[in-house]
Amino acid sequence: MRGELLITLYTLALLGAYKRPVLISSNNLAKKLGISQQTASRRLLELERSGFIVREITARGSLIYITEKGMDALRTLYEGLNMVFKDSKRKEITLKGRVFKGLGEGAFYVTIPYYFKEFSRLLGGPPYPGTLNVRLEDEESKANRMLLNSLPGIYIPGFSNRKRSYGGVKCFHVLVDSERGLLLLIERTHYPPDVIEIISRKRLRDALKLRDGDLVVVRVLL
Repeated sequence: MRGELLITLYTLALLGAYKRPVLISSNNLAKKLGISQQTASRRLLELERSGFIVREITARGSLIYITEKGMDALRTLYEGLNMVFKDSKRKEITLKGRVFKGLGEGAFYVTIPYYFKEFSRLLGGPPYPGTLNVRLEDEESKANRMLLNSLPGIYIPGFSNRKRSYGGVKCFHVLVDSERGLLLLIERTHYPPDVIEIISRKRLRDALKLRDGDLVVVRVLL
């Protein structure tokens, strides 16, 4: 199951949909997930078609119940996270995925002077104005990515200027092969949760001779 669907299923479970049908509109679900109403509707439709939920559409929204297949997916996530939390001596988390060309969103963040100053401080020098974008593949990596949401990391608060406000970003020091960098968890991102963005003082594609589709292993240092 893709990471964004797993998080949607997890959110429905938190609302109680694992024990009884829960009434929720796609608009309210979208607000809880931080996505658009259209995206929330598409996710519900895909979860339904794949057999992870059953739902009944009413005038006030959808009555949703998580099926046994959906619960199996959540149990797999739980078992992965449980293994992580039991390992108290763990000093790093491993994420595996494939490189792809992004939307330029990370590069936009990097070049904003406020963030550029903070990233330079954390990296020990100015960052390359761009990100390495990685789409996670295996369920363990997706579970580990979700675990990062609950870990403190290094938080850079958002700010506002006369034109607009900018969200915060949580950072983790990482190693991509031998190259050091920062993994960015951007609060206001257009990417689903199975995508990670990494910055470094170097252009990592060049330093590691990476092309779209190449598999990389990212070690998140805790």
